[in-house]
Amino acid sequence: MERFLENAMYASRWLLAPVYFGLSLALVALALKFFQEIIHVLPNIFSMAESDLILVLLSLVDMTLVGGLLVMVMFSG
Repeated sequence: MERFLENAMYASRWLLAPVYFGLSLALVALALKFFQEIIHVLPNIFSMAESDLILVLLSLVDMTLVGGLLVMVMFSG
């Protein structure tokens, strides 16, 4: 009985495999959005107001931190 429970608990980790695959897809989507934002900002960087540039930079930092969090969650599992 104990061996069965151990095997069942060990095999149940595969239930999270689709979740981690979804997290990796979310990380790719976040990276694409990050580069899209950079490409959108670069042509207008000299004509932007300072406050607008700071907001864009903060959103890039936010995306970077979320991406790092996704990586930590994927590696911890």
